[in-house]
Amino acid sequence: MKTKQCLYLFVIIAFFLSSCDKDKGLENKFEPKTYTVSGKVEKGPFVIGSTVTIQPMDGNLQALGSPDSTTIQDNFGSFSFEPRLFQTPYAEVTANGYFFNEIKGEFSTSKLRLRALVDLSDGPTANVNFFTHLKYQRIQKLIADNIKFGEADKQAQEELFSAFGLQKHAEKDASTFSIAEGTDEAAALIAISSLLLVDKSGTTLGKYLAKLCKEFGEKGTFEESTIQQIRGDKEALWSKLSSVRSNIIEYYETFGLEVEVKELERFIDWDNDGIAGNEVLQEGQEVVLEITELNVPKEGGIYTIGISSPIPVYLEPRLEPVDPDEPPIVIPNDIFSEIYENVDNTDISIEKSINANELIIKVSPSIFKIAKSTSVQLYDCLGNILGEVKILQEGNENAPTPKLRDTMKQIVNSFASEIAQGFSKLNLIEQYYYYNKESDWVNQYIHPSSSVVYDIWGAFYRANRVIMTFKDAEAKKLGVYQDYLNVFSAMYYYYMVVLWGDVPYINFVPNMDNTRDIRRTPQNEIFTDLQKNLEEAINYFKEKRNESLNGDANDFFFLSKDVARILLANIYMYQGEYIQAEKLLEEVINNGFYELDTSNYNKQETITNLFNSGSGKETIFATKHNMGGPKNSGNIFNVNPLPIMTYTDVILSHAECLYKNGKSPEAESLLTEIVTAKGINLSGSNVLEKIKDARLQLMLYSNTNFAFMKRNDFAKDVYGIEEYRLLLPIPMSELTIHSQLIQNPGY
Repeated sequence: MKTKQCLYLFVIIAFFLSSCDKDKGLENKFEPKTYTVSGKVEKGPFVIGSTVTIQPMDGNLQALGSPDSTTIQDNFGSFSFEPRLFQTPYAEVTANGYFFNEIKGEFSTSKLRLRALVDLSDGPTANVNFFTHLKYQRIQKLIADNIKFGEADKQAQEELFSAFGLQKHAEKDASTFSIAEGTDEAAALIAISSLLLVDKSGTTLGKYLAKLCKEFGEKGTFEESTIQQIRGDKEALWSKLSSVRSNIIEYYETFGLEVEVKELERFIDWDNDGIAGNEVLQEGQEVVLEITELNVPKEGGIYTIGISSPIPVYLEPRLEPVDPDEPPIVIPNDIFSEIYENVDNTDISIEKSINANELIIKVSPSIFKIAKSTSVQLYDCLGNILGEVKILQEGNENAPTPKLRDTMKQIVNSFASEIAQGFSKLNLIEQYYYYNKESDWVNQYIHPSSSVVYDIWGAFYRANRVIMTFKDAEAKKLGVYQDYLNVFSAMYYYYMVVLWGDVPYINFVPNMDNTRDIRRTPQNEIFTDLQKNLEEAINYFKEKRNESLNGDANDFFFLSKDVARILLANIYMYQGEYIQAEKLLEEVINNGFYELDTSNYNKQETITNLFNSGSGKETIFATKHNMGGPKNSGNIFNVNPLPIMTYTDVILSHAECLYKNGKSPEAESLLTEIVTAKGINLSGSNVLEKIKDARLQLMLYSNTNFAFMKRNDFAKDVYGIEEYRLLLPIPMSELTIHSQLIQNPGY
């Protein structure tokens, strides 16, 4: 009897234990209940016709009965099942189909399978999404470890949301989230769904999700390699987030539904500190810098600036800001991006760091000539600017001048060629005037439609365009070439004033807008600016012998003080300011870099020697173009190279200054040197007449006589011309293009 009683008791206990094991996931006694289950399947929304099944489950997540099936009924991923009696509140919902890809803004080309485990006692809504899918295996694992469904679901959700830094959004169950609700939870779902989708499609996405589910299911975390991949995907997603938001809004608008999508950036843990959304300032917060402007001497210095900020700040944005309204900018190859040989950094050189709540800025000594500015900006993780320190550093007048990089040599050669061609054509004008009395060439060849007149004008303004563009670009870097470019500009503008009087003075980068209404600039304004530029150049240039004909772009470009002195002296003489000119020319002579020789610039062999042998003892500055050597063209000699500045001209100009300044004996002494060196005889009633005679015998091919004859009132008599011929006509084509230009009188 006792044996039977014991056996009966054992059966009862075994049955009881078996029942407990069978229902271990069931939290409370549950009375069977009928539910009409509905919801949405969203990656983006699954398309109409996608299949959805529901399988009732017991507390151990074992299937109870057979599954029911339905399909997505609208463009929002909505589904609904017929009413059904459930023995427990637990069910598995599985969806399979195509979906709207919110990153690409189009439907997927491969199907995706998503699952959810739901407790219907919380409500009959059973949405299926990435969150529910990632929780699925974790809930299974926890229930297998004797944790009840509700606790397992809660733990899985907290672990999952913590993995993405979304702890504060873990309270509501993911099966109630929908991307169309406009809530924080909706934004979190969109953000993470997009993060896991970025740069993946088709079977790649399915395999990736399977990997995530397996890893998370086992430990409630992801493997380190997966975490690193997710971090990389964040950076890939950053530039796409704005289009994700707009794609979702536009998708629902297409079907007549207006939805709100919050700023998705706030739902990604960009700085990987375990909390999403703490990377940006909240309303009412601000970052305060102790100092916002630094005036730094050329010697540089170290500066420490206090920072007060409620969030982490960075010296570089961890993610580059993206403007969704701006198309990608394609930066063209900028020929002026690298100007100097062996110089890579042309900006203010700074080192910056953040230590605790202090910004430390170390500014190196300046290597640029003109003052430059820069700034140090503080960013949040998303690239939003939180604060800025503006830095202005004093320029260094003694900054070293690096040589030209190869690309800049090409630029120098290009404007040098234009200047050379302009001066070569200008010498034709000199010859037309020189031979006018016997040939009447001025009337024949100098008129508004003259090709020679246009060629000079065009060559000089083409050179000016290149030089102004070069100057503008270089000013933004070291600014050490500005004086050299100014002197080249002064060369042709001086001659243009001599030839035309008032001309358009374009000392900026010309374009269609700023040259449309171009006008003539008074010559006194032009000369005032040229004088200032030349005086600055004299202070900056090296004292050396100038070299311009050896074929080296650096030697041609880096002019000497004497070139600037001679050009400035020419401007002074043209304005009758001989005292200033005398001092400048005397300095050139006293330097001793040049000496008189037998060169006669009326003779073609002198030009030929320069072409074949380069600079002679007298050559200070000459131009040479690549259109062939010197040659006769009828009765005209095409001069190449053209000696613009020679020691003979310096001596004759100095003698002119001495005479004008009441020092005739000294002037006569200089003329004696000319006579001795050149083997010529001079005639004239005074020193100025003798200088005129010397120039007519020696300087035809140097472009210096016309200016001399004009400033000393010899031109009309020597050349046999009328008063109006002292100026050239402005080319007719320029008058047609620029209606504000006015022709010179007589034409």
